[in-house]
Amino acid sequence: MPDEAAAATSEFDVRVDHLLQCACETARALSNAHQAAMGMIVAGDWAQARKYFSLSDKYEQWKDFTMSARGIGLHALVVAENESLRLTQDEVERHPEYRAFAESAGKHPPMRGLLAVPIVGEDGLNYGLLQVSDKADGGDFDDEDERRLQHLSDVAAVGLDALRKVRSLRLGEPAPAATLESSPRFVVIEPG
Repeated sequence: MPDEAAAATSEFDVRVDHLLQCACETARALSNAHQAAMGMIVAGDWAQARKYFSLSDKYEQWKDFTMSARGIGLHALVVAENESLRLTQDEVERHPEYRAFAESAGKHPPMRGLLAVPIVGEDGLNYGLLQVSDKADGGDFDDEDERRLQHLSDVAAVGLDALRKVRSLRLGEPAPAATLESSPRFVVIEPG
């Protein structure tokens, strides 16, 4: 069984990484942003967070930038409250939770505005957050950007819930079905 558990965990990790990297890249495209980032908080432990990035050519010099997640500031606020956060650059800088990148100031890619949404799965399980910054047209993020990003976050949460259940089943653990009420609300588009 240890080999099966290791194989199930390894497969889970690979699929999670693929799902979240694709979601991060899609977020940047959907919102017409130069930057997108996603953080998956593992078992509520920010030190174990898995992070994903998608940067346009404008941010090429930061393509190898990394920093440990600390669970403070605006990111922590989105995860703790399970609420979206949409701010102009001025609002970011004036926000009481803004930390100006703390010890990574000067090394962290600059932000211009912020739109961040939580990734919330079944029964309110918070997987982390999805965020974008620096709208390519120089404007601010709007209601439509937020709606699109929230829908993408909902899709990512459904995928994470499904992967978690598949892993549990492969390990011989229970994986109860979700109730309809705990599922994200998707709009069904029927052909005209």
